[in-house]
Amino acid sequence: MPNRILRKTAFAFGEGESENVFLKHLRGLYADGKTQTKVDHAGGKDVNYILEKATRIRSTGHYDHSFILLDTVPEWPKSIILLARERDFELIGNHPCIEATFRSILVPGRNLNGDDTRAHKRLFSNDHIGGRNVISEVDCKRLFLKARIDSARKASTELNRLIEILEGHF
Repeated sequence: MPNRILRKTAFAFGEGESENVFLKHLRGLYADGKTQTKVDHAGGKDVNYILEKATRIRSTGHYDHSFILLDTVPEWPKSIILLARERDFELIGNHPCIEATFRSILVPGRNLNGDDTRAHKRLFSNDHIGGRNVISEVDCKRLFLKARIDSARKASTELNRLIEILEGHF
């Protein structure tokens, strides 16, 4: 009887549809058979709702590691940080939003700190995805090539952490 390879399992949960699409894209680039990752999302709303929905969906399976990717604006309440830790979720933040993360990958080295959430959303949408609000799989494949992400992860601890988890480094 052949030996079965046991892969690590991860539960990746995003705040909204753009996080969902991006996490699936990263999974395709980095999991490489090392980690079996279930990706889902909350569809937006506040951090309380996101944590509760992630907890409900994750309860249908067993995972070696679980994380939630969400915006840092508004700031996460300490009670949510503690509750997430209690429930074994690692929180990974987009500063201040996923569109800022996207822009930092596409425009490395540019200081984007002066832009607020609305500006990041508007600029990313207008400059990269034809005015739409949500990124698509096709957009991810076009914009976020592996070499570009490999370069960007050196400057972003959050992006690097996402990739480490997908590679099986919990």
